[in-house]
Amino acid sequence: MRISLCIILLPAVFCLCAYAQSGFTAGPYLLDVTTDSAVVAFHLDEPMSAKVRIFDNSDTREFNSEINSKSHFVKITGLKPGLTYDYQVICGNGQIQTPPGDQSFQVRTACREGESFTFAVYGDTRPGDNKTSRYHQEIINQVVLQEPLFCLVLGDMVDDGSKAQLWDEFFQIESKLLRRTSIYPVLGDNDFASGKGVYSEFFPSLSQGYYRFEWGGIQFIGLNAWGTRGVQKNAEFNADSPQTKWLESELSRDEVQKAPFRVVFLHDPVYISRGRASELLRRTLAPILKKYKVDVVFASWHLYERSVNEETTYIITGGAGAELIWMDKDKNYPSQADAREYHFCKVEVNSNAMTISAIAANGTVLDSITLTPRASEPQTADHLERAANRLAREIHITSDDNNPSVPLYFFSSDCTFCRQLLDYELLKLARDNKVSLEILYFDLGVEGTYELFLNAGAEFGRQGVDIPAIFIGRSALGGESEISQNLPAELAKFRKDPQSYLERMITPFTGSHDTTTIKEEKFNELTYGIVLNAGLLDGINPCAFTTVIFLISYLSLVGGGRRQMLYTGGIFTLAVFITYLAIGLAFFNFAKLILREQIIATVVNSVLLIIVGALAVFSLVDFLRCLKGNVTDITLQLLDSPKRKIHEKIRNFARNRTAITGASFVLGAVIAGMELTCTGQVYFPIVTMISEPRHRITATMYVFSYNIAFIIPLVIVFLLATFGVTSERMGMFFRRHIAIVKLGLTVLFIIMAIIIVSNLRWL
Repeated sequence: MRISLCIILLPAVFCLCAYAQSGFTAGPYLLDVTTDSAVVAFHLDEPMSAKVRIFDNSDTREFNSEINSKSHFVKITGLKPGLTYDYQVICGNGQIQTPPGDQSFQVRTACREGESFTFAVYGDTRPGDNKTSRYHQEIINQVVLQEPLFCLVLGDMVDDGSKAQLWDEFFQIESKLLRRTSIYPVLGDNDFASGKGVYSEFFPSLSQGYYRFEWGGIQFIGLNAWGTRGVQKNAEFNADSPQTKWLESELSRDEVQKAPFRVVFLHDPVYISRGRASELLRRTLAPILKKYKVDVVFASWHLYERSVNEETTYIITGGAGAELIWMDKDKNYPSQADAREYHFCKVEVNSNAMTISAIAANGTVLDSITLTPRASEPQTADHLERAANRLAREIHITSDDNNPSVPLYFFSSDCTFCRQLLDYELLKLARDNKVSLEILYFDLGVEGTYELFLNAGAEFGRQGVDIPAIFIGRSALGGESEISQNLPAELAKFRKDPQSYLERMITPFTGSHDTTTIKEEKFNELTYGIVLNAGLLDGINPCAFTTVIFLISYLSLVGGGRRQMLYTGGIFTLAVFITYLAIGLAFFNFAKLILREQIIATVVNSVLLIIVGALAVFSLVDFLRCLKGNVTDITLQLLDSPKRKIHEKIRNFARNRTAITGASFVLGAVIAGMELTCTGQVYFPIVTMISEPRHRITATMYVFSYNIAFIIPLVIVFLLATFGVTSERMGMFFRRHIAIVKLGLTVLFIIMAIIIVSNLRWL
């Protein structure tokens, strides 16, 4: 039995040894295959000249490499698209050569656009911690069976890229595949080997690290991203870095944008659920991939995973040899499919579909997905104009049909000033200046509107414009004061020379800007100090102070002992905090659910405005009377008989803890819903980042801090009221300690000035 087994294995062993001793240390392998050319690469034990024979039916051509060298890269030209050519490598005087007539050595040229083809993708072929090349060999055996025309290899091909013998082992395992299948690799950190890797001796294109090629009309871009989690310099991915400029330039080409599919491949994952993604690539690369509609991104990690983000499919395929790693799933980045298996990806392309299948070492299909071509244009004016038309509410103000008309773009969060401007002031301005206004109103509470606002700010050259904001002509007016002061002059300028004004005006949404980066830059500028200051300012502005008036009035009606008032005021303030926090976390959707109908919203706002206005006037009158010592004639009191009855009912009501709790919480929630219009410039960059997984935790903490600061005035008011600080006592204190009061007001003024300057500097 032993003899017969040796006899069976002897031919295979002899052939393997013969090839290993044939003088080739690596190769032959194919590089840079196009529709009419290819590079046959190989490396020898000893330096000598070489030539490659190409067999085209009965025609034989030779391409010579005359120099005596161990390494040869012989370019074959004059080929035709989509055909197969046998070739033979002959070195020196023929002492080293590939076997004559061996048809496993073939050049298969790239096909024409629209023709079908198959390619393979895999990464991490190195032995890794398992110290064996067994799995690498098993994967290559399976890849050979699929007959791919080329392979995308995603880095970490060897454990140490500085050791030439490890590269020789890589090529020995892949020899049966690469002698007829071209290879398109990118670098991994192990290949780079801290700058000591010898990869460029085998792959000249990797000396730069990034490149583009086309096959069958499909565009492929390989990137140099092997250590973006801390080893590779961040500057290599800045907007003005050579690689980033090159990437945008290549993706924006007409032939790339018109291609059925755009494929990017690199080593580091941009998105991954069961591994370590690159925050740097998410921040710098992901917006570019979105902007130019990249269809699929292949990256390497020690498993298989598929996910979708911003309409781009992200495939992680790093199971071609190294140890498998299976980490807990990141809930912020859920994947649609994953597998802890040694595998590769087979990709089948035809004129209208791309099917990606993950295939295990035993041939089992782990996952499969089919992609269809997307719209070819990048994010341009058409995209923005469609979004603007969908999100805008058109309002036409015409006092006379003969008056010239000017477009006005208005962004706000439905504040009191904004409603007054839309309902009264703009009509008055139109009449006074004898113009017509074509208003496009954008509610910043609607998803997607904030991105349009940032894009408009970039187009007008003013990213720091306050909210509410008006874009008109070539001017961006932000905030109540600036709009009130400058809008009349802007309309007068238009009326003076309408034709010239319209010719010079900036039309928003005609140019696309990277609003994702703008949002992140504004968000990254925030600190907890800025957020707390903003929350405090918004909590004491005139709009938000209506909540304080409601609280004072409510506490005065409920009455009772100190404990009762403390409980009531606490529930009210807690309701304001929780409601406003919920609005922030849901980016205004909570308020939209409560006040979905415009009629209901208008009625509620009007009623509350009337009540608040009346309470404010009466409270001011009573306060002035109390300062003079006239307590008996205050306005906010009832006649003796009705007052006794109402107070008795209130006291009975106040004894019911459940009733007073519910009433306090509901009133606080309703009032907080109205407080939506009191948000300032800092609030929007926070809440828009809550939907971004990588910023979700920080943004949530900012919202929490903002709302803590926002309710501080309420806490102070209800504590003062609870502990008996009435307007009468305040008047007496003011009269007796006027010097202390002046000092306190001066200190308060200085503090407020510091807070305002701090916020203005951020803006």
